[in-house]
Amino acid sequence: EVAMAAAAPEWTMLPQLNGERAGTAILFATDEWFAEAGNLNREGPPQFDPNAFDTHGKVMDGWESRRKRTAGHDWCLMKLGLSGVIRGFEVDTSFFTGNQVPRISIQAACISGDLPPVGQGATAWTAKPRKGSKATDEEVKAAENLGTDKWHTLVPMTPLQPGYIDCCKHFFPVEDARRWTHLRINYFPDGGVARIRCFGEVQKDWGQVVLGPEELVDLAATENGGIGLMASNSHYGRPQNMLGMGRAVNMGDGWETARNPNRPPVFATDEQGMMKLPGNDWCVIQLGAAGLVRAISIDTLHFKGNYPESCLIEAACSPGSSRLDFKPEEAQWKVLLPRTRLSPHNDHRFDDKSGMLNLPTPVTHIRLTIYPDGGVSRLRIWGRPADIPALSKV
Repeated sequence: EVAMAAAAPEWTMLPQLNGERAGTAILFATDEWFAEAGNLNREGPPQFDPNAFDTHGKVMDGWESRRKRTAGHDWCLMKLGLSGVIRGFEVDTSFFTGNQVPRISIQAACISGDLPPVGQGATAWTAKPRKGSKATDEEVKAAENLGTDKWHTLVPMTPLQPGYIDCCKHFFPVEDARRWTHLRINYFPDGGVARIRCFGEVQKDWGQVVLGPEELVDLAATENGGIGLMASNSHYGRPQNMLGMGRAVNMGDGWETARNPNRPPVFATDEQGMMKLPGNDWCVIQLGAAGLVRAISIDTLHFKGNYPESCLIEAACSPGSSRLDFKPEEAQWKVLLPRTRLSPHNDHRFDDKSGMLNLPTPVTHIRLTIYPDGGVSRLRIWGRPADIPALSKV
């Protein structure tokens, strides 16, 4: 039986491999009477309206099957939006207090390409709305013939607690360091779960990436394997958020620190007009591939009254380091972008043509320092992968 962590473990700071924005897809579900399986991948915390009912019953924010009255148990198939090494799962039963799944297991597989479609014109997962439906006997049989019940077990059958605030979140670590692309979620036997979040490290096959002579790629992006390793402060948002897809949807979709409690009673500026400060905040990013940096984008979208006054970006090359043993105090940091003033709600771009960037050697890690504190919604490190040893992902 897998041990559940009492508090959120360190691997919950890693990229989330599933989610709506990542493009995760439900490929099959046995039953979606009360709520659709796709809700497991919804962004944001589960919501609950005690007065919300529809023709199918109580409206719930999660995947909830009907009370089973036939042989078997409910299950669904999920294609991860980002494939990679899974370090752990968060299973959240929020608000499912008398209808939660009593036991769950999670299996995984690494599949190149797509699974064969299970039937045409399906009554459940391939047509909308799926709520209030279930798979036909023929579709269930076709899904069973895929042999997904033989997939590798990452979380064995494990009890779940009801969705009260003090016991709704369950954390299951995963020790298997292989790459996975698909999941099978097993309910034993039926019921509801609000969210399943899959955390790990994206494994991108850079050997399959073809770039034009002047084409650049975001070496720090989550989908390219970038990881927010550590930060001085993550009070309102973790560094990993800055590496997400597209522009930030709101202020909570970035990295934001608390106000510096040691700030002076009255601020002063130096000869260059920069604030004289008692401290700063910083974070370290491990790039998805070692590379040559050609441009940087620092986006303060949504941060209008809490953007940093300025920022400094440094880079280091440490290809033998893993995410667990990298020590920023021992790295040989070189200035990539000197301390530069920022503005609110704006995307700031700097490139080597402007003379702001001057580092002609490959780098593996980025340190972003903000003065004195505040928030950044996105950080893009545009460059080209370099031909040096790959980073360890252990």
